Amino acid sequence: MNITDAGKRRARFHQWLNEDGRSMLIHQLGRVQGLMEMCANIDDFKAAARKQKNVSIAPYLFDDMNRIID
Repeated sequence: MNITDAGKRRARFHQWLNEDGRSMLIHQLGRVQGLMEMCANIDDFKAAARKQKNVSIAPYLFDDMNRIID
């Protein structure tokens, strides 16, 4: 976990992002916020998030990562 017993964060990973990473993070936060705004409650949001997780622009891009390398 990233939060200590004293309630402080161990790391602030977003501070180490380059410009591209910050743009991608802002874009992702906007997508999540938009999804949240469309939902009436937390259960609707969870269902929509599960559905969105199954939708991908190009799922084949990461196929090589799932292969076992001998």
